Amino acid sequence: MRTIKRLPIQLAALLVIASLMKATGQPVSNTFLASRELINIKRALQDTTHKSFEAINVITYNDGTSNTIHYQYQVCGNKVHIVADDSTEFIQSSLYNLLLKHNKRETVLSRPVDLFKYLLQVDVMGASFKRSFVSGMTATDTGGYKKLSYLFQAKSPYRQFDIIYDKTSYRIQAIQYRFNKSRSGAAPVGSKMPSAVNVTFGNYQTGIFTDAAFSTNTYFSWSNGIASMVAPYTSYQLINSLNQ
Repeated sequence: MRTIKRLPIQLAALLVIASLMKATGQPVSNTFLASRELINIKRALQDTTHKSFEAINVITYNDGTSNTIHYQYQVCGNKVHIVADDSTEFIQSSLYNLLLKHNKRETVLSRPVDLFKYLLQVDVMGASFKRSFVSGMTATDTGGYKKLSYLFQAKSPYRQFDIIYDKTSYRIQAIQYRFNKSRSGAAPVGSKMPSAVNVTFGNYQTGIFTDAAFSTNTYFSWSNGIASMVAPYTSYQLINSLNQ
């Protein structure tokens, strides 16, 4: 036990992942290497440089239609400022995260979240998710890039989840996943259930902004323990979920 306590946190995490894979009969060798790649991808995303990049999120629905949303990211560590063209904005400091829905004049104040999990949109790193749905992981070379893929059990809500990334910088180039339609059954007539999501990333730049991008002071302030929006957002409804 003393030896385990002295292990670096990332190595300890890998050992936990490997033990989970072994317990569920998953191939440890390839899964272990892929898990190490996943940690490198997360480290590259959350380094302390002031990094900006763009993302295009395309959701395809079961009826053949699709919806596209463009995002602009500013990231440093676990702090982030995201502006989307669907009229939403997300600011996360070391203390809070604030979601603004400008078209509805609504805001939600919450505790900070794990930026990597937020970006992936699926909790693929969660122990319960792996135990319940994952049968293995692979990392394959595709030339200038690598592809990290999850292999799923039949009962999983997903049948594909891939992360395509630069094998030198570990910067994410795309996230692609598909839902397991057979598990959810036939979609009701007229419904718009998503069938696939494809997110592409690009225009990575560093050092073009400061930590001021993550300040929430221009959105809300505290007075006697109560958070209130400040001008020009005083007409926005604020939902404070910090204590939930």
